[in-house]
Amino acid sequence: MAIDVVELHDFTLTLAEEDVWACLGSRDKRTPALADEVTASVELARELCVPKANYATAPVEESARGRTKFRDGPSLAGGFVNHALQGAEAAVFVVVTVGAELEAEVASRFAKGDDVEAIVLDAAGSASVMNAFTHVAEIVLEETLERGWQTGLCLRPGQSYWDITGQHDIFSVVPTESIDVRLMESCFMLPQKTQSGIIPVGADLKVDSDPNKSYCKVCNAARCPMRQEEFDPVALAAEGHGA
Repeated sequence: MAIDVVELHDFTLTLAEEDVWACLGSRDKRTPALADEVTASVELARELCVPKANYATAPVEESARGRTKFRDGPSLAGGFVNHALQGAEAAVFVVVTVGAELEAEVASRFAKGDDVEAIVLDAAGSASVMNAFTHVAEIVLEETLERGWQTGLCLRPGQSYWDITGQHDIFSVVPTESIDVRLMESCFMLPQKTQSGIIPVGADLKVDSDPNKSYCKVCNAARCPMRQEEFDPVALAAEGHGA
């Protein structure tokens, strides 16, 4: 495949206790009885997690009839996904992992009957991979802005708008052997603490990650789940699309 792959195999994991509390559903209300376990989980996650990422930018070849075709890459169909890709010149395909050591320790603790510690450590692993993905997304944003482009909303397989089988599309672009990630027949990834997605990029995106620059106010798709601001018919008329 002609698409260039960027490998990030040496970056520092950022993880704080509030991140673990958030994954436990208690960011604003901490449970004193779990405080020691949360503190310990952060320290252990920093020790066990090895964040790695591969990402590749695939140019858009054609976008029509509810389908976006990438050069040397897949064709993506579906109203929601193609709505997000309107105006995109390319998309960045991303796979990020923190490795398998933490989840092996979680399994070990469950086997020993240390369920509470296992659950808290698992939350720390979830927070770790989310933060690692955010780190990579920030790098993509910086690189995109340097080109004078914008980034769109990150799209992830397994959501209501994109079936989990969309993982095949991402893995067809991003080789993952070097980060020790594989795609199972179920389309789930191993290690489990792995995330993937695509980020639309381009100079004239219709749906921008910045709500102040998004297309939403001139789009009357009232039930669109990506809506960031209300439809404004005055703005629509000002763009030359109104009566």
